[in-house]
Amino acid sequence: MNVLNLYAGLGGNRRLWDEVKVTAVEFNADIANVYCHLYPADNVIVGDAHQYLLDNFKNFDFIWSSPPCQTHSSFRQNIGVSNLP
Repeated sequence: MNVLNLYAGLGGNRRLWDEVKVTAVEFNADIANVYCHLYPADNVIVGDAHQYLLDNFKNFDFIWSSPPCQTHSSFRQNIGVSNLP
């Protein structure tokens, strides 16, 4: 099975996948480097997950899309949600 792992991060969900060919997309190059170290057999793309999906979705049997969690991402702090009562 050919799997596309969008917003791959460090590959937390990846650790449970056996006997699959994985292409991982991560925007942050430093995080992608850690992913490469943890899963050296995977193809890792440093870039925009949305664009990669649009350009390549037909090449995969399964697509895992797990955007960053709003409760843990910088987005939450940037919009001031953390300062709400």
